[in-house]
Order: sequence, then structure tokens, then C-alpha cells
Amino acid sequence: MIGAVIHRFDEVTSTNDEARRLAGEGAVEGTVVTAVYQTHGRGSRGRVWMSPPAANLLFSVILRPDIPVQRNGELAFVAACGAANGLRDAFCLDVRVKWPNDIVVGSRKIGGIIIEAGSGFAVVGIGVNINWTEFPAEIAESATSVALEVGEIVDIEKAFQCMLASLNAAYLDYKEFGFAKILNDWRRLDCCVGKCVEIEVDGRVVSGKSVGVDDGGSLLVETNQGMVERIPSAGCVLRWDS
Repeated sequence: MIGAVIHRFDEVTSTNDEARRLAGEGAVEGTVVTAVYQTHGRGSRGRVWMSPPAANLLFSVILRPDIPVQRNGELAFVAACGAANGLRDAFCLDVRVKWPNDIVVGSRKIGGIIIEAGSGFAVVGIGVNINWTEFPAEIAESATSVALEVGEIVDIEKAFQCMLASLNAAYLDYKEFGFAKILNDWRRLDCCVGKCVEIEVDGRVVSGKSVGVDDGGSLLVETNQGMVERIPSAGCVLRWDS
């Protein structure tokens, strides 16, 4: 069960680093690592994950799914559904998912997910802006937080517990019913379908309209030339007309 064992830290390099260490030592599936502050938090594609101390929710989950490592990307969809639904339950916000690994409210990012593989395990890292209300200039126009959306400072522990419960439910669905069940849930939360998008992939830019994701989780884009192009998630950057 996700959250049955929780390791809490005041400060770590990153919760993923600590989770990887624990997983290598045999920590059970569902073990969670959370921290008040990360000195070297990281996001997808090698980006730095910025978060001031005690303002946001930063945690990682150790999973040991019985799948080949090539399918670990499916866990990002599991985590996105769990995180989004947990926030929706906790704060009645219209939280959505943005392919491949973002959590958004309206046109602004409220959280993100990173998946890292190890020998016999995967670590799912999740960061959510909870009580951060003043952002650095480089993300001020694209980021939001729970506090900004609801108009007041909120209980981070409430968010944490709701998200753990929702993540656990999503992961159990994944193990029992497979990726198709998760994709159906994810599609209901998709913020981009039907909207104009621009994706950087393999040194080129693909522009068009998002028509959803295929059964493997790749983005489907109806290009300006009238063709539908399949875009795998690895290494992609998506911009969208919100």
C-alpha cells in the first residue's frame, strides 16, 4: 500500500535520491519519502525543480511493478491521475493533466512528475506547489499553487494524505485492470485535447491540434498538413494554446 511506510526529512538533496537509496536497500513497494526542502530537486529533461522550504509538497514513491523497464513511462500516467484526483478531492479544484507529465490548473502548472528506474524498482517523484505564492520571474507567468487558486494558505499534510490515497487507488487499478483503465481516467483529465499544440521532438517542431493519446500513451497530433502524427513522450517539450 502506498504510504504504509513514510520517511520524513527536513532536508535532502532530492526525495528521489533518498528513495533510490532505500529501494536499493530493499525498501518495500509503496514506501514514500518526503522532505521539507530539497537542495538539488530535479524535474524532467534535466531541469531544476525549484521550491522554497516548507512551502510545497515534495515526495517520492518506490514501486516494484511487474513490467519491463521499457513500460515505466506508464507510471507517469498512473501518478498524474492519482495526483490530480487527490488535489481535486482535497481542495475542489479543476485540476487537469498535461501530456506527458504535468499537472495543471487552467493554463498554469501546479505540479510535475519524474520517473526514474532502478534495478527491480521505479521511483515516482512528485512535486506540487501548495503554499508558494511568489514565483521567480522565469516561471511567474506559467506557474500556480493551491494557495493561489483557493485564495488562502492550506494544510500541506491534508494535500499529502489525499494524494497518497488517490495514488494508491490508481496504482491498484493499474495492477488489476492494466494501462487501458489508467488511460481512460487520464483522458478524462486531459487539458490539451482539441487545442493547438507545438511539440519539440528530435530537433524539429510539430504543430497542429491535439487529438488525444493512443493506447501506448503517445500524443496524437493532427498536423497543419492534415496528417495525424504519433509523438512518443521521451524528450519532448509541449507548448499549447490554452
